[in-house]
Amino acid sequence: MKLYTLHTVNDGKWQIKLSIRRNPSYEFEFEPRPDIRALVETNYDESPEVLAKILLDSVLHCEAVEVHLLCGQGLYMERVENDR
Repeated sequence: MKLYTLHTVNDGKWQIKLSIRRNPSYEFEFEPRPDIRALVETNYDESPEVLAKILLDSVLHCEAVEVHLLCGQGLYMERVENDR
C-alpha cells in the first residue's frame, strides 16, 4: 500500500498540488505544509514543466506534482522509481 499526503498552494498564476509519500504506519495529524511558496516565487515565470520538475527535485518525498495555470491548462508530473 502507498500512502500520500496532499498539499495545495494557490497564488495569482498557479495552482499547485503535491503528493508526498508517507510510511504505511503514518497517522494523520495537522502539520505545516512544505514551504514551497519560496520555490514558486523564485521560479514564478518558468513554464509549468520546469516548475513541476523543480518541485519534484526539491521537496522531500514528493512523488507527483500537478501544476495548473489559473487561466487554463495544467500538467501532471510523476516521479518514476528509477529517478531517485
